[in-house]
Amino acid sequence: MPKKSRRDKASRSRKKRMRQQAISMPATSPVAVPEDRPVVSTPADSSVATKTKAPAVKYPYVADEMRQIGILAGAIMVILVVLALVL
Repeated sequence: MPKKSRRDKASRSRKKRMRQQAISMPATSPVAVPEDRPVVSTPADSSVATKTKAPAVKYPYVADEMRQIGILAGAIMVILVVLALVL
C-alpha cells in the first residue's frame, strides 16, 4: 500500500495549524466604561455585535459552477440524443 504523499501531509498539517490558531485566538474583550458615566444599552450596540459574525456562506462560487455544469451536461445530452437519432 503506498504511503501518503508529502503534499497531503503538508495540507493536513496546515489545516491543523489554522484550526489551532482559530481556537487559541482570544475573544475580544468589552470596552471599559468609566465609573462616572451610566451604562446605556442602545439598539445600535446589538447591531454591531451581529455584524461581527463570520459569514455563513463559505463557498460563494458553488451555485454558479453548478449552473455551468448543468448547462454543459444538458448540452452534451442533447448532442448525444441527436447523434443517436441521426446515426
